[in-house]
Amino acid sequence: MPFDPTVCGEVPSSHNTFLTALLCVGTFLSYLPQHLKILNRRSSDGISPYFILLGTIGAGSNITNIVLLQFIALQCCTVQTLGVCVASLLGIVQVCIQGGMFYITFVLYMAFFPEQSKYVAAEETEETDGEARPLLGRMQRATLEWQTALWVAAAVATHAVVCILMSALLVMAVGPYAGPTRTWASLLGLFSLCLTCMQFFPQIVKTWRAGAVGALSIPMMLMQTPGGFLFAYSIAIRPGVNWSSWISTFVAATLQGVLLAICLVFDAREKRALSVDDRSAGDSQPSPAANSQPSPAADA
Repeated sequence: MPFDPTVCGEVPSSHNTFLTALLCVGTFLSYLPQHLKILNRRSSDGISPYFILLGTIGAGSNITNIVLLQFIALQCCTVQTLGVCVASLLGIVQVCIQGGMFYITFVLYMAFFPEQSKYVAAEETEETDGEARPLLGRMQRATLEWQTALWVAAAVATHAVVCILMSALLVMAVGPYAGPTRTWASLLGLFSLCLTCMQFFPQIVKTWRAGAVGALSIPMMLMQTPGGFLFAYSIAIRPGVNWSSWISTFVAATLQGVLLAICLVFDAREKRALSVDDRSAGDSQPSPAANSQPSPAADA
């Protein structure tokens, strides 16, 4: 079906535009604490590779879903003023910012994967396959955790290529508004929903078993959990979007709230333990008066 400029009359309300713009800025800022924590620690220890896998692939699927479903907004920009065009594209920008920031988290996870968790001495494992390398004259073998991280990276790259190629072929072959293209977009939205529903479970399990927050950022979750519900609402009220575009964000916000509660409990416990250790260390130190010895002159 050819592009019809007459369908471009519906413009997002000023309320929706302001809310979406605010959420775009908030989404960008909310991921910065997580990125900075990994950079400051120089380690992504404590983050589940399956959390990264499901979150990144889900984000890519969500980006493709919203772009295809709101493809009309891209074409309408050719007949709209700049202000109206920007307001119409904010829904796409909002999802792309969220997905892009999670992709950055994935890159940081791989770049700062703990070195001590990558390889073990070959004689310390019974595995006969896997990656091996000589290091300082000794044979080193990749750990299962590092192999999983490499598999995650390959899966993320493959998914991105499939989404781009399949969507481009459908748009060029049958058009952005044809049934097959809309079905593909909705399937990606459902796929993103399924991944989002599962995304936080591996991280919840890993954090619970570790009993520590690790590289996870509590400030990020404090901002994202309430913001996630606003995010889902702002997407849901945009024209041309169905439930498959916002339901995954709503589910993610709910499950992230569960992870946040666990991290808050563990963080408070760690702070109490450190406080007790500090007090114990202070009490165990002898006072200067006790250490002082009487001088011979004083005895005389």
